[in-house]
Amino acid sequence: MQAIISTRGLSISTTYKDALTHRLAKLEPLFPRLVEAKIVLSKEKHRRTAALTLVAKQHTFRSEETAADLEAAVDMAFDALGRQVRETKDRLKNRKARNAPRRAPLTRPGPTSANPDVAVRRVPLKPMSLADAVEQLGRTRDEFLVFANALTDSVNVLYRRNDGGLGLIEPVA
Repeated sequence: MQAIISTRGLSISTTYKDALTHRLAKLEPLFPRLVEAKIVLSKEKHRRTAALTLVAKQHTFRSEETAADLEAAVDMAFDALGRQVRETKDRLKNRKARNAPRRAPLTRPGPTSANPDVAVRRVPLKPMSLADAVEQLGRTRDEFLVFANALTDSVNVLYRRNDGGLGLIEPVA
């Protein structure tokens, strides 16, 4: 990661620049896609400002903090930047888990000659109206519901469509 450190209205030592670079290096394991870091330290009358910008491949993180002391401003800016990086990393990790397909636990019988590698899930067949079936499917995270239609006495399947709506499969005689 390339680090660019600049100042406005003040000068800093090489040792302090090395310390800032070392603190930036601590953020790199959190988000390994970091490409560039920019630090701008400025002095205006009685306040000191630290503006930090991290550029990653698909994200840009920025924090700017002002305090009476330069060290305090830098500390607050690094804390805010670390928090942003951790939150983004957690958000990316949780998004992957959230987009994984939702599946109910299946009972898998051993492979036989009649059904090689077929997952079987046994569900009780309950007679209910279509409205009751819609309500029950809304309460669960299942993708479908098999039920006996109380009006037609036939087995129906209510399922979630990819567009968010519901679909109904009815047998035709």
